[in-house]
Amino acid sequence: MTFKKERTKEYYLGDTHVENVFVNEMMPSAPGDYVKAYLFALMYAELGLIMRNEEVAKQLGMEIEDVLKAWSYWEELGVIRKHYEDPENRLRYEVEFLNLKAMIYGGRNGKPKDKSNADGLSRGVRDLLANEALRELCRDVESIVGAPLSPEDMQTIASWSEDFGAPPPVIAFAFRHASERKNGAANARKTHYVGKIVQDWMEKELRTVEDVKKYLEENDSRRSAYRRVLKALGMARNATEEETRIMDRWFDALGFDMGTVLEACNRSSGINSPNINYVNSILNDWAEKGRGARSAAGRTSSGKKRMAEVQSLYEELREKAEREAEARRAEVYDRLPEVKRIDEEIRRLSVDRSKAMLSGAGNARGDAERLNRKLGELRSERAVAMTENGFRLDYMDIRYACKDCKDTGTRDDGTRCACFEGLFARVKEA
Repeated sequence: MTFKKERTKEYYLGDTHVENVFVNEMMPSAPGDYVKAYLFALMYAELGLIMRNEEVAKQLGMEIEDVLKAWSYWEELGVIRKHYEDPENRLRYEVEFLNLKAMIYGGRNGKPKDKSNADGLSRGVRDLLANEALRELCRDVESIVGAPLSPEDMQTIASWSEDFGAPPPVIAFAFRHASERKNGAANARKTHYVGKIVQDWMEKELRTVEDVKKYLEENDSRRSAYRRVLKALGMARNATEEETRIMDRWFDALGFDMGTVLEACNRSSGINSPNINYVNSILNDWAEKGRGARSAAGRTSSGKKRMAEVQSLYEELREKAEREAEARRAEVYDRLPEVKRIDEEIRRLSVDRSKAMLSGAGNARGDAERLNRKLGELRSERAVAMTENGFRLDYMDIRYACKDCKDTGTRDDGTRCACFEGLFARVKEA
């Protein structure tokens, strides 16, 4: 006679064996998310199923960085062992769950490894920080953020070198980059925020500061182009992934310059809902007919160069006008904080009004009218505050050198602006 037990194919109806050593010795002092990652992955390990760290993070509602930190934490305790698929890629590895009873009673000093030290750092991280480059990194980061690092922050930063393979100079540059962005001072103090930047750079194989700078320059230039196109279409938002793919094709495959793309955008002003696809159809038609960037300056190489120089001049004019407007805005906000508060409230209510109008709810019209009244009150309050303190209502507006084309060279009706001929004549023939 033989015996067998029925096996269920429903994973969630099964059981996962968790050693009491883990429950009693490891779990009480471990961060909750690390325990979640351990137990969840242990279930899949016992089932013999493959589960990537990205999937663990998604299933548990955790950040991928926290999942990676969890495995470094458990490895430091000797609970798991990492097996790297590719020694050059520190983000991809297999996790082996070790037998805890064997670890404790099989000759490893008769007890679990002590995960903490007097300074609050794990033993492995203390070893990492014994490295002069990492010590210097922590000093650099403290200088950038203007505050001392906590033991937890030091542990997190040191783990990026181990988990992501990030060189210390790149990590320091990530903190500096974060500090220079919007809300930079606050962002740079959030290791979680900076860690996502470091991870993204490592996944893109940006291993040196020079690689990162080149990537940022190219990326910022293209993002500026995306924003300029959407602004021309009356859209105050970021481009979607599909829209960036379409716009990349205009600039890279079809070879159109910004001036020609903006001209196509202006041609869409006569339709009810200007959009990227409509502009795309115009540019595809121009490309087939040999128009646009390839013929705007006579199809000659010298003409193309002159055209590019003219567009560069327009770009400089727009950037100068925007910088000056930003300086005037900062001046007003510094002197009149209430105007800044009103502007922020106007932006928030404008978004709420758009959502109300698009919701289709039964009370959408009433909500939109209520918000319109509130916006009117705020604009009146803003006008009083500005004028009573000696500022014109348009003081913070962008003042383009040419009001007709707003420094693009193309009027709203799609025709070349008179200022274009003047700039084109100023550019010397190559």
